[in-house]
Amino acid sequence: MTPLFLRRAGAAILGLEVAYLLLMQLSMAVFMVDTSEIDHTESAGSGALLFLGAEAAAVLVLLWAAALLALPSFADKGPTWARVAGLGLATAVQVLGAWSATANALAQDAGPDVVINGVMVLFAVIASAACLLGLRGEFRRTELTATA
Repeated sequence: MTPLFLRRAGAAILGLEVAYLLLMQLSMAVFMVDTSEIDHTESAGSGALLFLGAEAAAVLVLLWAAALLALPSFADKGPTWARVAGLGLATAVQVLGAWSATANALAQDAGPDVVINGVMVLFAVIASAACLLGLRGEFRRTELTATA
């Protein structure tokens, strides 16, 4: 697998993950009914806001990393520390996603959920490898500019 193909595939997977997150939020907002008044409980309040904030931060990190991987013109913009932080955080998100999907697959009986979790692990491994490849390029670029 060539590095350019891996970077583009990783960027595409990161874009698909962002689309999935946004589609899930949209479907939950449209189709879920708030039953807090019927159940005599308080609405979610600050917990829901914290979750939405964390999800928005994850979307921004994934989009940033996808742009760094896919667009050579974008890869030179911004400070090096921001590019390294974005790719590092995206790698961490992918590793945690692969770990979670693996744990979920091992906890279930054989069936379609195991296959879906297997595909999720495969995509997360490809995306994390692409992010690591991007990090390697950032560190090499830093070494070249430091020695020049």
